[in-house]
Amino acid sequence: MYTGIELINLLEKQHQKRSQSGLFKKDTFIIQWRAKVGSFPHPDVETIVSAGEPCGAWRPGQGQRPEDKRNVGENWQQLRTLPLNGYIPGSCIRGLVRAWAKQRPEIKPRMYQLLGHQDNDKITAGKIEFLDAWPETATKLTLDIVNPQQEFQVYHQGQCTPLSLYTLGNGRDKIPVIVAIRGIPEKATEEEVNEVWEWVQQALGLYGVGSRTASGYGSLKLPNSAQKLTHDPDYPVKQFEFSLYSQGSAGPDTKTMELRPSHWRGWLRSWLMRFFLGVMPENLAKLTVAELMGDIDAGDGNSRKGCVRLQMIQGKPWEERSENQPSFYLWKGKLQISAPKDILNKIILPIIRFAVMVGGVGRGWRRPLHIFCMDKGYEAARGTHLILRHKVKDPNTGDFRYINFTLPLKPEAWNKEYITWLTAVRNLWSDRVSINNRNIKAEVFSPTTCAIYVVPGPDENPIDVNSLEWENVDAVDTRGDGMDLIYQNNENQRYKRNPDLGGNAAGGGNGHCSWVSIKRVNIPNIQEETKCQEIVCLFMGGQTPNANHVRSRFLRDLKNINGNVHLFGVQPPAEI
Repeated sequence: MYTGIELINLLEKQHQKRSQSGLFKKDTFIIQWRAKVGSFPHPDVETIVSAGEPCGAWRPGQGQRPEDKRNVGENWQQLRTLPLNGYIPGSCIRGLVRAWAKQRPEIKPRMYQLLGHQDNDKITAGKIEFLDAWPETATKLTLDIVNPQQEFQVYHQGQCTPLSLYTLGNGRDKIPVIVAIRGIPEKATEEEVNEVWEWVQQALGLYGVGSRTASGYGSLKLPNSAQKLTHDPDYPVKQFEFSLYSQGSAGPDTKTMELRPSHWRGWLRSWLMRFFLGVMPENLAKLTVAELMGDIDAGDGNSRKGCVRLQMIQGKPWEERSENQPSFYLWKGKLQISAPKDILNKIILPIIRFAVMVGGVGRGWRRPLHIFCMDKGYEAARGTHLILRHKVKDPNTGDFRYINFTLPLKPEAWNKEYITWLTAVRNLWSDRVSINNRNIKAEVFSPTTCAIYVVPGPDENPIDVNSLEWENVDAVDTRGDGMDLIYQNNENQRYKRNPDLGGNAAGGGNGHCSWVSIKRVNIPNIQEETKCQEIVCLFMGGQTPNANHVRSRFLRDLKNINGNVHLFGVQPPAEI
């Protein structure tokens, strides 16, 4: 392991001894979370991509059975850490620099001159060598998890089996790595080495390293001396500040709370699927999401790269725990999303605006943060409360300030936002749009397949955001009228843990998620004199408002709550 860093140091000394120090550049970059890169002593093509997966491929190949892949729980007990040290292959860094330069027509010809190029008639050798990048301290590969959720979250088809993989990094500690390049003597000049070094900083800082970088893996912090990042042309970046109050989210160890970039990635992907199912046939909706977010198989046997990138930047506090019981957690940080301009502004951001109004992120995202009384007699925290803020310019003063990324609680605002989004979809995918296939049993977001109401309560915000503790430990006081409707249990209203409505996600492999998501907003309800309200989103899942079905009955009960306002979607038929 240490021979890698020693080689870098010896090469640097050699260049200094030969008065060629200008041909050698190195610095320390910081892996922010996890990276799927190479492993030693097996730096082959497979581990460059996957960082070693002794459990086999993500999907069973020919001759493999699904049960041949050991599950995450078994690996957590037996193989939390692999006896392999991680590193970043020089070929990986070189490939990233080439990919970065190809996005910039003004640099691309110069890149071919310095890094080499091959076409049908000629091979041009490069002038710059890229060295393998090694952590300052030998770092083993640790267990990570991929937990496909679309079938469960969107289609209500049962829990998926989590998949094991191994990464450089443990999700908590940042990893300093030494990145170095050198010019080939008598071929490269000091100016050319400096030029390529600037490209290295840009490419690594913008893209990260390894695979799954669009999901937040391999994110790198540049050295303090690095120049400011220049984003890809026509790929703007939207940055949010987020605060997430949650019962907790986890990775490979379900008892260890860990908010992950993949939680955000899954959140965004699921919401894209809900929206596109509302305007396209199912196969085309899946294809469109694959083109945006990437997929190893979009249903046609072909993989898709995707064009949407996501990065989570940890802030302070991070994983702060509440002062009193039951425990909830607070994460703060920044969320960056990048995509082609029209895709980002007209497709992605409107969907995020709806998503943040009706739910949270991670475990328990369909419920507001509230106290739940367990069957065994003790209390536990459930749900989330998500706040996204973005920077806007004051038209009067010209100053920038952060405001909540929300929609007004007015039906006309919700309908206008959706119609604007639908118009953009028709402009971009006119040959795919069809709104006549809405009876699918899935969570479909459209004016004819879901219903959104805002209802009163709870009377107060149940948590103190300053001291980070519960304001009142009475469980009932933490729920508004939407949550009360879920919790009611009488002959006509048995909604909680009803698989056709309330869900029962704790049921393991036979679990059911709820068809209802509820979000608390700290906006007073004037009619009922409550300081908070709850936004209730009911997905009909193929049921009609006038059907004799539990979701149709819930819709009627929702409309009968005093002080309700219908914001979007279907309504129950008027009573005669």
